[in-house]
Amino acid sequence: MAAITAWRSDPDAPCRCPVCGASGLAIVDRSARPYAEWYVLTCESCGLDATVHIPMAGVPET
Repeated sequence: MAAITAWRSDPDAPCRCPVCGASGLAIVDRSARPYAEWYVLTCESCGLDATVHIPMAGVPET
């Protein structure tokens, strides 16, 4: 979550891999807002290939 938070605050800055610490973590936002946030994290150094899902409240019914 720390890597995603850092990436959201400055998407152009290099991110460090949460597993191996190498710079160059790739983060792709595949979110379906307002229902869920989905992020794909990949690291060429250690082979990390993970998806992070964060549920959201969605659209309130009227």
